[in-house]
Amino acid sequence: MKKIIIAARITALSILIGIILGIAGGLFYLCIKGATAIRQAHSEFLFLLPVGAILIALLYRVLRNEDDGGTNRVLEAAHSDTPVSIKMAPAIFISTVFSHLCGASVGREGAALQLGGSVGYNTGKLFRIPDREKSLCACIGMSACFSSLFGTPMAAAIFSIEIAIVGKLNLICFVPSVISAYIARFIARELGAPDMRLDLNGTVAASPVNLLKATVIAIAAGLVAMLFCYLLAKGSKLTSDWLKNKYLRALVFGAIVLVLSFVFPGQTYNGAGVEQIPSFLDGKVFPPQFLIKMIFTLLSVYAGYKGGEIVPSFYIGAALGAFLGNLLGLSPAMACALGMVSLFCGVTNCPLTAFAIGIEIFGTGTAPFFLLASAFSFFCSGKRGLYSSQERAAYYIK
Repeated sequence: MKKIIIAARITALSILIGIILGIAGGLFYLCIKGATAIRQAHSEFLFLLPVGAILIALLYRVLRNEDDGGTNRVLEAAHSDTPVSIKMAPAIFISTVFSHLCGASVGREGAALQLGGSVGYNTGKLFRIPDREKSLCACIGMSACFSSLFGTPMAAAIFSIEIAIVGKLNLICFVPSVISAYIARFIARELGAPDMRLDLNGTVAASPVNLLKATVIAIAAGLVAMLFCYLLAKGSKLTSDWLKNKYLRALVFGAIVLVLSFVFPGQTYNGAGVEQIPSFLDGKVFPPQFLIKMIFTLLSVYAGYKGGEIVPSFYIGAALGAFLGNLLGLSPAMACALGMVSLFCGVTNCPLTAFAIGIEIFGTGTAPFFLLASAFSFFCSGKRGLYSSQERAAYYIK
């Protein structure tokens, strides 16, 4: 009887969290879209780059949430019952939208995980449920907000059970995560947030030669993902040691991003960059484009801009894949898709989510390629990832 009561309580909370974050995620998407449109129409907003990160730091100070832990705090809550402040939700919402308005090369998945985890955890706290169930609510919230923003409910549900501990699935929250993901996606779609779908313009046969080419792209993407994560972690530490004053650090690196924005005009590397991916599917890629986007993203993160690195990693992976596809003689659309999925897998250490997100975005006909790409990227990216709070199962090879 007790198990039935707990299951009913968690199910009811998953529905409530799905509704709340479907609305919040839909509004969040519209705000980011609006901020991006304003910046693209008025490039003078780029001049906010040197001061934007300073204003974000001041926002966190005003909210008394300077040491919120970010996405790592949410992941800690998912596997160790660490409390998550409700202040994280408005802080990441406002700062991410403002980061896109300024033109920082950041995404929105970090905001999705923090917004979802914060709302989920504190919804459970509001109803005074046990700490372990609050952790489940944090996972459920991550699933709901990821789904509402990206339009991939299947991948979102898997992501929430795979992200916290590498090599171990938190299956206890799988069903409520699925429920919240689909509810949130339906509501967000009704509010105007579209599904993330891209057309490969035809199919590619899963022949041994094509699968071998896909393996090369997956291995390359895994290695680039490892480099990207290393530079994020090491660079953040070095820049913090070099410039201990975070406001001065924000000014310096924001100014560098501004200068680079004029060196590479057209806002090609500003913002998340998702709108650039369709051109990569057609094979229109400048060889070092993935490296330039990586540099823009690293500098934006060093400056203190908010939003996350996964969506920029889609850009980096897509550009890398399209470039390698041209060299290998593989369809640029398929190569681009493989690069996206492989780099996502490499930076998150989530092969099952990467496989699912590839199918949801590009269709089921791509399944053999994405299964192979996820496996090899996961293997080659090593133990590095975007989130230092990810734990690893006891049997995971270190």
